[in-house]
Amino acid sequence: MPNSTEHSRRQALTSTACRRPSAYITMKTDNRAMRQRCTGIISIVFILLGIGLFISYFYVDFHDFGDASYTSIGFTSRYSIDEMRGFAYKNGLSRNFKPKLYVRWNLSFNRMFEDSENKFDLAGKDVLVFLHIQKTAGTSFERFLVRYLDTPTPCSCNLGKKRCNCPRPHAPAKSKASWLFSRYSTGWACGLHADFTELSVSGCVDHVMDKREGTHKKRRYFYTTFLRDPVSRFISEYRHVERGATWLASRHVCNGKPPTPDQLPMCFDPDVGWEGVPIEEFLSCPYNLAFNRMTRMLADLTLVHCYDHSSMNSSTRDRIMLESAKNNLRNFAFFGIKERMDDSQFMFEKAFNMKFTQSLAQWNKSKSDANGLTPRELQAIRDKNYLDIQLYEFAVRLFDKRLALLKSNFDSTETGQNINPKAVVYVKSNPPKAALPPQTSAEDEDDEDSEIEQTSTDKDDVYDESEYFNE
Repeated sequence: MPNSTEHSRRQALTSTACRRPSAYITMKTDNRAMRQRCTGIISIVFILLGIGLFISYFYVDFHDFGDASYTSIGFTSRYSIDEMRGFAYKNGLSRNFKPKLYVRWNLSFNRMFEDSENKFDLAGKDVLVFLHIQKTAGTSFERFLVRYLDTPTPCSCNLGKKRCNCPRPHAPAKSKASWLFSRYSTGWACGLHADFTELSVSGCVDHVMDKREGTHKKRRYFYTTFLRDPVSRFISEYRHVERGATWLASRHVCNGKPPTPDQLPMCFDPDVGWEGVPIEEFLSCPYNLAFNRMTRMLADLTLVHCYDHSSMNSSTRDRIMLESAKNNLRNFAFFGIKERMDDSQFMFEKAFNMKFTQSLAQWNKSKSDANGLTPRELQAIRDKNYLDIQLYEFAVRLFDKRLALLKSNFDSTETGQNINPKAVVYVKSNPPKAALPPQTSAEDEDDEDSEIEQTSTDKDDVYDESEYFNE
């Protein structure tokens, strides 16, 4: 008879052997459940991938990424992408440029309609900034600001010079303090036809005003601009380019540097120009900055990685740009509509509590008619400027809302029901004609930028990169 130890060992082995089938069955059941869960997860992943591929196929245009070329309806580009990049290199967009990192000092867009304390103070530290979008009557308005605005101390313009001095009332004789930041006062200080990104986002306006006045001040900036029907504006720009305009000196600075030739190729050889360009060629270049110009110039381009189109698809980029332009336009102290010059003048005068001595409406003429353009070409223009069309429709609605508010306030004041914030009395002044900027007839509105923006040799007017972008 085996001893007790051997007997215990055999009993333990027998017990383990009896339990083994039950443990094996449990483990097998657990493995089956795990495989079922994994199969379910994999099935869900494949379903989601299928949905993603379906959405991308129907809703995302992958040709919008990178260097993919695109053309307007039936129009083909004259130059290849490599040739257009070569033109950009030739124009030197990225050469001899030393970035200046601006700091924004208390940059503000004033709510003029909400609080009487936010009214423009000509004698204080307020600055009117004009953002000049090409072919929107901007030159006429800027000329009116320095020539026909009735202020206690009118702007003084030296004969033969394109810059005027617009001093603040009661400022010392040698003071460089100015209430106006525009082409005819500071020149193209932040670049030729600088956009919102160059003026505001970079802090260039504040930097230029500090450098001009020799000290930093806490200022309030009142941004203004003019808009125009997008189709008319585009045709006007085309006519202008057809006559020889190029705006080659524009820098398009964003995030402290201009775009590379890869990011913004040129549609033409800068040594040859684009004079006499056919409308088909003008429409066919995918890098033509005339497309949706108002939206681009009013948007914060840092939100879409500046001119790097490879970072997101075009539909996302366009949506962000449009919403940014709308939001910035809401925060502008004033914007006018070229097709409504009388209403624009009324709005400016009431909002800024100043008067013009002449009517802006007399400048409401241009050479932007659609004569000679086919229905197909006009449709291509509308297609290419669909962002500007949406922005303009939004702007007109906002313009009407602001106009109604001002007229309501004006009517109630006339009947004595309400009293406007403290009115400022201005003394009418008519400077000598010899000291005023050259006058241009209404019919020449579309031509007047050419010599000023491209062939001027006046040091006071030409954009000086070293002065404003370097210490």
